[in-house]
Amino acid sequence: MFKYAMNSEEIIIFTDLDGSLLNHDNFEFKKIKDFILECLLIGIKIIPNSSKTKKEIEIFSSQLGMKLPYIVENGAAIHNLDVLNPAFKIENNSLVLSRTIEEILEIFNKEVPKNFKEKCSFLKDMDKKQQQQILGLSEQFLPFALDRDYSIPFIFNGSHHMIDEFRLILETLEMKLHEGGRVFNISDNCSKGSALKSLIDKLKKDFLLNPFIIVVGDSPNDISMLKEAHQPCVVPLPNKNNLDNLEIKNILRAKQCAPEGWEEVIRSSLKRLNINLAG
Repeated sequence: MFKYAMNSEEIIIFTDLDGSLLNHDNFEFKKIKDFILECLLIGIKIIPNSSKTKKEIEIFSSQLGMKLPYIVENGAAIHNLDVLNPAFKIENNSLVLSRTIEEILEIFNKEVPKNFKEKCSFLKDMDKKQQQQILGLSEQFLPFALDRDYSIPFIFNGSHHMIDEFRLILETLEMKLHEGGRVFNISDNCSKGSALKSLIDKLKKDFLLNPFIIVVGDSPNDISMLKEAHQPCVVPLPNKNNLDNLEIKNILRAKQCAPEGWEEVIRSSLKRLNINLAG
């Protein structure tokens, strides 16, 4: 185990939401809300880095009662950069790193072999009941999850071998296949890790900042950002072995599921930095 002495304002937490910070089944986080706010109060930056849409993360921020910088749709765009640093001078305070969903769909329809296309059941083409069942969302929140600008969620009805083949096909088209806790997503050639790296590189170049990075995740689409962390953290999913074989040094693994597991690994991470929060 290692320890650092560090100012809390030098720390950035990049976190997945569903299954990592939010309860996997009901998306609640009330039990750790005060702890999250305490982290923010002492200057720690928290950046949701999620497959969720812009509207979904805005709803989360509203429930938290704080405006946060955040990364949407598996690294497709970064929003609220002015919250991270008021000196950012970027149009709309956003950095877009992806082609549009229309461009991605056009490539998919033209270039992906028919036998793979037939295995993809897009959520946008399903009825509302199916969509709710797959995403675990109420009718109220379902439209926000489907209002996507850069990625296409779907269920893959093929073998694991075909998934691996499909991933390689998309890579030749400069696109990516992301596997989350509930669905797959097709996106541009971006990821949670590449978006994190783009943002940190910009902070280093423009503001000479070199933050300590804590990352929290639970699913395969979080691996790219876990690899960029000084302190990677994994939260377990209920009744599922997730990221058990992940070969990254120094991983902290929570014993509890989200949301309590999120607080567990963040407290442990901060203790390693000689920061002990009350509660």
